[in-house]
Amino acid sequence: MGEMPVLSGMLFCADCGAKLYQVRARGWTHEQEHFVCATYRKQKGKCTSHQIRNVQVEQILLVEINRMLAFVRERESEFAELLAKKNERDLNRQFRECSRELEQATQRITKLDSIIQRPYEDDLDGKISDDRFDKMTSAYEQEQKDLQSRVIALRETLSKAKAQRLNIDFFIAQVRKNTEVKELDAEIIQALVERIDAFKAEKVPGTRTKKQTILIHWNFIGAVELLQDLKKSA
Repeated sequence: MGEMPVLSGMLFCADCGAKLYQVRARGWTHEQEHFVCATYRKQKGKCTSHQIRNVQVEQILLVEINRMLAFVRERESEFAELLAKKNERDLNRQFRECSRELEQATQRITKLDSIIQRPYEDDLDGKISDDRFDKMTSAYEQEQKDLQSRVIALRETLSKAKAQRLNIDFFIAQVRKNTEVKELDAEIIQALVERIDAFKAEKVPGTRTKKQTILIHWNFIGAVELLQDLKKSA
């Protein structure tokens, strides 16, 4: 069916997190090509379609990329300072949340050791049946295994956060390569954009129009107040 669409693999459902599935067919014009939520397509009732046309996203993305290019060119130092503050704030929040949960999980694991020990001693003394002992300990042991897995995941998250450094210079270097983008291609999108979240279209009261929001996550810097509305006729 020819070349892969420039937005292939870039769009995600803002509600369930699944990728948006590219829908196209032989004989279709580019204006007919659209995306739908993969969860909606595979599991009816689990999510809504979040349908959005390729051209709608492309139009907004072209505007936003050029706006980003212009902003960085004209206010580079301010841009770098803004992102540095944002990164510091996000990392501090992540550290606090993960550290608190890690401490709670570690304490619970230690407590479960002593909880499991008690029915074991009762079993040895003949105070409880073997069947009762198995039921009690299996539930605690499963909780302990789940917590241990969560602890590993939390430690990995903290490790990545510690190693993370907002690569502002690299992003700015990518921006400097382009003064103005006349037409989107996969190379420029992948150089600047990490992903795009598509929200469910909502009907505007008293009209036949639907408003749909997309959120652009830029490489290395995330979503920097770039919520955009797309109007879609009912």
